[in-house]
Formats: sequence, C-alpha cells, structure tokens
Amino acid sequence: MASSINTFSLHSPTRFHTHPQSRTPLQNQNPLHLNPISKPTSIITHLNKPTSHHPLITSSTSPSPHKSITKFLSEKVAVLLIGSFIFMGFCNNNVALAKPSQSQTSSVEVDQEDEEEMMCMKLLEGNPKDVVALKSVFHVKMKRGKTKEAIEYVERLIAVEPKEVEWRLLQALCYEMIGDYSKAKTLFKNVLIQRPLLLRALHGLAMVMHKNHEGPAVFEMLNNALEIARQRKKVADERNIRILIAQMHVVKGELDEALKLFKDLIDENPRDFRPYLCQGIIYSLLDKKEEAEEQFLTYQSLVPDEFPQRGFLEDVVLAAKTEIRQKHKSKELKPDFLYRK
Repeated sequence: MASSINTFSLHSPTRFHTHPQSRTPLQNQNPLHLNPISKPTSIITHLNKPTSHHPLITSSTSPSPHKSITKFLSEKVAVLLIGSFIFMGFCNNNVALAKPSQSQTSSVEVDQEDEEEMMCMKLLEGNPKDVVALKSVFHVKMKRGKTKEAIEYVERLIAVEPKEVEWRLLQALCYEMIGDYSKAKTLFKNVLIQRPLLLRALHGLAMVMHKNHEGPAVFEMLNNALEIARQRKKVADERNIRILIAQMHVVKGELDEALKLFKDLIDENPRDFRPYLCQGIIYSLLDKKEEAEEQFLTYQSLVPDEFPQRGFLEDVVLAAKTEIRQKHKSKELKPDFLYRK
C-alpha cells in the first residue's frame, strides 16, 4: 500500500457522533486510490504489500517472530484504517482515484478505459484547459497505476485551478506513491501553510514522515496542529487530530498507547463510533477475540445506517475478525516478509 489508500472522510463538517435515532446524513467527500463502486473483499490483499523500500523493523535487536508479525500487521491495518477515516469522498465531485484492481481487469473494461482516455486526449488537443477532460485522463492513469504519467495531468489541473486545494493534495499523494517523500512532504506542508488544520494534509504529511523514518517528529508535528485547534477552539478538528494521533501510534505498532488514547476519546464522547472500530481492530491484532467482538458490536450499534461507506467498514470489520487473526495464527506471513525491499 503505497499511500493513504481507500478512503472515507470522518472529518467532514457533518457531525459524526450521530445518535442512532437521529440518523443525520453524512457528507460524502470522496474516494482516493480506490474505485468507490468496488469494495475490498480481503484486507489481506491490501496488507501484503510493502509500505516503503526500507525494512519495517529497524531495531538493532532481533524481535521475536510474534512481535514482528504483530508490528507488521499493525502498520498495514492502521494505514488502511487511517485512509478509510480520512479520505473517503476526498475529491467530492472532482475526481475519484483508483488503485489497480486486485482481480484481473476484463477486456471490456480495458477497452472502455482506452476509449475514454483517447476521447479525453482529443478534447485536450482542442482545449488544453478542459478541466473535465484533465480529470478523466488523470483518473484513468491512476486506475492503471501509471502514477508518474498522472502527475502531469494533476499539475495541469493546478495550473488551470490554482486555488483548488484538492489538486494540490492529489499532487502530493502522487509523489508519495512514487516514493518521492521529500517532494511530497514539501507539497503537504505548503497546503498546511494555508490550512493548518486540514486533516487530509496532516494525515498525508504524517504518513510521509513515518515512511521517511522521522520518528518522534511525526507526533511533534501533529501535536503542534492539535495545539492550534485548541487555541482556535475548533472542537471537531481537535477530536479528529487526536484520533489521527492515536491511529499513528497503531502505525508504529504502539498498540497499548493507541488503546489508551482511544479509551480517553470514548470517555469524552461515547457516541462517536470511530474509536470503537479502531479498538476492535487493535484487539483483533492482539488476538483478543472477546474484547474485539465487544468493540465491534458497539461500533455497529452507533454507526448510522445511511453512513455512505458503512459497507466498506463492515468489510474491514469482517476481515479483522477472520483473516488477520487466521493469518497471524497460521503464520502465513513469514518473518522474512517483514524485510522485503
């Protein structure tokens, strides 16, 4: 998983801690790196990809296989969850990105994509600033995994609509996906200069810094943003950043610290379904089936039926309760996989 994959936004202005009886519709903001129509059938499919070109375990001491595998799964699941919580509906009506399908693409789909791309390229010959055509070509390039080629089109979108923050976020994410962390970091920081509490940019910067092995600097950056939210009395932003901080502890394999932070969030607002889902995932990683089931049941009782991405979240829950635990126990993920480059 190269980037902040699969996405659904829990940072929308809409109130997320909805009481089940109120069922206030949530604002759908946009998917990133995932076709919004398709739902992942296996979380392990997403897990079995290295997040960087560096070993995940950098300690000089050799960790036990159990701890190594748990750390590996923690990072992979957390990346998936953070993407889920922060980006789904990312571009609104602007563009929906897609990672290459895990299953074989049908010849019909390929032909349709070829036709769409050719048509849009012809439109751009006549009008190089056609935003709709630029978005369409960008979408097709991303869906096919041609991220380097897609960068040209997102940068052309920026030239046409320089004030559109979505294009700048996508530009940064593209550079992250191709492993240019220095460039991605600069681009995320540029967005945050204008909008220091934009969660999508905070998440992107945090993940780039983590992949770049910047250690405690990740939390220093997030805590600075948290202080800004508190000073400005932005209660929703403050809570969202705290959730992001807790999830970054999961990324780093610091599960006990993450559980503590999520429990604090639950104590402050027991109607917010997000911490329960995260705790359920963590307990699944720890093979604590009963505790995980309890958290998942609470999550399911609180998440609104009409929440746009509920179906995907249910898939995440199902995968956490079955595949991750089975992979962990059967040791299908061998220790040497942790060091794949």
